[in-house]
Amino acid sequence: MQPSTTARLPHPPARPYSTSSPSEGEILVETVEHSPGHNVATVTFSNPRKLNIVNSPLLRQFITTCRQLSEDDNLRVVVLAGAPAAPPTDGGKPKPPSWIGGMDIREMHTMTSYETAKKFITLVHHACDAVRQVPVPVLAKVHGFSLGAGLEIMAGCDLKIATKASTFGMPEVKIGLPSVVEAALMPAQIGIGRARRLMYLAENISAETAERWGLIERVVEDEAALDAATAEWVDMIVAMGPKAIRSQKRLMQKWENTTAEQAVQAGVEALAASFADGGVEPREYMAKFLNRKR
Repeated sequence: MQPSTTARLPHPPARPYSTSSPSEGEILVETVEHSPGHNVATVTFSNPRKLNIVNSPLLRQFITTCRQLSEDDNLRVVVLAGAPAAPPTDGGKPKPPSWIGGMDIREMHTMTSYETAKKFITLVHHACDAVRQVPVPVLAKVHGFSLGAGLEIMAGCDLKIATKASTFGMPEVKIGLPSVVEAALMPAQIGIGRARRLMYLAENISAETAERWGLIERVVEDEAALDAATAEWVDMIVAMGPKAIRSQKRLMQKWENTTAEQAVQAGVEALAASFADGGVEPREYMAKFLNRKR
C-alpha cells in the first residue's frame, strides 16, 4: 500500500495508485493521514468512458483493495467514489455523471452455462461482501448513476451521500435476469414493497426519493456540497473512539442477522469487551467529555 501522506479531505494526495489496467477500468486508491494515527482511504471506480461500469477484472482488484485496506490498524474510514465522466470525443455529447453504472453487459452476454453464470455472480457477491467486511465505516460518495451491481455495492456501504443529480435503479429484469446477491439487503433497508417496486418495475428513482425511502442517508445540491458533506462525516467519524467504531460496525452486522434477544446479548458482550483492557479508550473519551463540562 502507498504510504500515507498528510492531507485532509476533500483534498487527497496528488498521486493515487492504480490496482488494475486502464483498458478494463482502474481502481484508484488514495490513503491520507487525516490526523496522527488516523488514516482515511478513498477508493475510486474509474472506467470513465463507460459510466464506471464494472467487470470481473475490476471487481477482483476491488476485492483485493478492500482486503489490503482492512489490514491497516490506523484505518478509520473508507470513501467509495466514482471517477468523473470522460470528456466527449469528436464533438460528441458529454456523458452523464456515474458512480457505478452497473456490470458490463458485454461480459455477461458471453455467459453460456450454469457454471459460468454462477462463477460470475459469486464474484459480484464477493465484491459486495468485501465492502461489508471492511472493519471501519464505508461511506458511498455518489454522483450520478448507481445501477444494478453499483446499487448492490452501495447497499453494502454503511453511509451514503448523493447529489441531486444521482439516479438509482435495479434494471436486471430488463435484460432477462433477476436482481440477486446484495440486492437481498434492500427489503430490510427500504421495505419489501419498495424493493419490489425497484426490482419488478426496473424503475429508476431520484436522490430525493432514495433518501425518503432510506436507501441513502443524505442528499446534497452538487459536487462541491458532496465534497463538503463527505469531509464533514469523515471528520465526525475520525473524532470517535477508533475501537468503539469498529465494535459498533461488527454489532450492526450481527443485528442484521439475529433475533432481537441475540442482538441485545451481542451488545452486552461488546460493551463489556470495551473494558477488557481496563477501559483505556472509553475512559479516555469519557474523561474528555467530563472535562469539557467543567
